[in-house]
Amino acid sequence: MESGVRLAAALMAGGLACLPVARADGGIRADYLCKGRFDAVTLTAFFFNAPPSAVVLLVGESARRLPQLASASGARFGSGRERFWVKGDAATWQLGATPAYVCESVSPPGRGTAGAVKRP
Repeated sequence: MESGVRLAAALMAGGLACLPVARADGGIRADYLCKGRFDAVTLTAFFFNAPPSAVVLLVGESARRLPQLASASGARFGSGRERFWVKGDAATWQLGATPAYVCESVSPPGRGTAGAVKRP
């Protein structure tokens, strides 16, 4: 027990300084209004450029993480039958075989836009 107390005291005295600090990659937030054939959906996307690059889509009360895929132009993300393509301030969101949603950025001024997404 006494050795555990000594170890705790040593760690508090500076032993933790040698451990690497975990840092979170700050995501780039972009808000979209996505219009489908018969409806419209508000979508928030958080783009993460650090490997593994991905986007997290917030739609209603659900969250989806889509890894970045190769793209000749813009940024493309997908998993299974879901795809999210971004080019500048516009995006396309495809869910399975349904018609794609066409999305336009509605992010307020000063908030990051998807145009800052880096290609792999």
